[in-house]
Amino acid sequence: MTNSTQSASSVDEYEDQYSYSWWVPLVIFAVIWWVIPWLIPQLPVWLVGEKAAWFLSRSSGTVGYLTITASTLWGLLLSTKLVKDLVPPAVSLAMHEWLSWTGIGLSVFHAFVLLYDTYYTYTVAHLLIPFIGPYNPMWVGVGIIALYLMLITTVTFYMRKTIGQKNWRKIHYLTFVAFIFATAHGWMAGTDTAQLATMYGVSGFSVLFLTIYRIFDAITSKKRK
Repeated sequence: MTNSTQSASSVDEYEDQYSYSWWVPLVIFAVIWWVIPWLIPQLPVWLVGEKAAWFLSRSSGTVGYLTITASTLWGLLLSTKLVKDLVPPAVSLAMHEWLSWTGIGLSVFHAFVLLYDTYYTYTVAHLLIPFIGPYNPMWVGVGIIALYLMLITTVTFYMRKTIGQKNWRKIHYLTFVAFIFATAHGWMAGTDTAQLATMYGVSGFSVLFLTIYRIFDAITSKKRK
């Protein structure tokens, strides 16, 4: 059995035994956007402050970006000999899935909490439709697109059998676009870019390094065959 066949078999086994239905996170996503603001129109009293929502948004956005970076790096490592030899396939895939959904969840919260901001007036439409928001619409819009791309690449994991392995791999390349867009969003729209410059630099360099390594590894493998 070839490595690619083993990998596909591992994904099948994990998908059948451990993964929930692909639509479950989307239902949760809809509840967050539509139900919670209706049930809780204002922040709790102990959180109310001039910049409470802004601080919550920035902190969750920063942790979310680190999680997205970790998910991207882990996805690149999944196909390397190091991970294949040391980590069972079900565990490595579960880790990648968990990092992906955690990054998406933190990104959703990062945007969602702005509905309670007292300085800028955000609506659900501002947070779902790119380039129309009240603050830095260009780069906030890039962040919204990054979130959609992350959702697409993660949800299609559960649809791999339907769309086919090759199509799934092609769609999964959007992960790189999502990471670049998320980095650009944080760098250009963030109010604390100067303090987080090292984080963005290390994250970007790490993804670039592993991407180049993965490309050379693939070329070397083809030459061996």
